[in-house]
This record gives sequence, C-alpha cells and structure tokens, in this order.
Amino acid sequence: MQELRDLILKTDCESCVHKCCSQPYDSVLLTAAEASKLSAASGLSEQTFSVLRRNENTSHIFRILNLPCRFFDPQTGYCGVYQDRPLGCRLFPLHVEASTGEVTLLPTQCGPHLHVLPSDAEGAYRLADFEGRIRDWLAELWRDADPERY
Repeated sequence: MQELRDLILKTDCESCVHKCCSQPYDSVLLTAAEASKLSAASGLSEQTFSVLRRNENTSHIFRILNLPCRFFDPQTGYCGVYQDRPLGCRLFPLHVEASTGEVTLLPTQCGPHLHVLPSDAEGAYRLADFEGRIRDWLAELWRDADPERY
C-alpha cells in the first residue's frame, strides 16, 4: 500500500459543492503572516475574516479563519484570494493536526472530486512536496500562538 506522503492527489474543485470553503464547523488555522497576506490581498482587516481563540489546554492563542469563508464566492464557486490562500487551504483535503503535526486525508469531503493519480501525472501534488513548508508553518503557528505575545 502506498504511503499517504507519496500519493499523487488532484482535486476537481470546479465541479464540487465547495465543502471545504463553506462549512461553518471546520477550522483553518492561520499564521500571522498568512493573516497579513490575506488582509493585503482582500483589503479587509484581519478581524473581519478571522478570530483569536485560546486553547483551554495549553493557553496558546490561535488565529482561526472564520467559516464559511468570506473569500469564497458562492455565485462563481471561486476563491477571491486563491493565489494568497493559506497552507491549510492549499493542502485540502489533507489536514495538518497542529498539536501533533500528523496529516490526515479527508477524502469524504471531496468525494468523487478527489483523484489519486499515477506518479507521472501533471497538475497534481504530493504531501511529500509540502513537508518542509508544513514543518515551517507549524513552527511559525506555535510561535505566533505563544500566550506571552498577547
């Protein structure tokens, strides 16, 4: 069986019902840099699209993207900040658990719009291609969430 990190994934988002962007119960954690980038791309203040939430177990304070996502246009089905979207959105339907660094594939969110492709496929991605970025993102996320900063 192929390891998760080596699967070649492609999502057919154009024909999806946009579950990743429109669900009010999921959460997308943001680093300060990602929030700033979204603010610059949209012209909106960070407070209009995200909230700070304290983790009751660790006292860390995380910035979370409000869902349903205000950058998603339900009329067109497109993301208004696609080029500047945070790592959590770029990786979807892969989900990085911030507390452990483990990655989970959420195939039911995409259903038939998720494709596992052969290794020579074009326009697809692998978790292995993002491992360095994920490590950096996790380190930045935890630095940003340090309760001493607030």
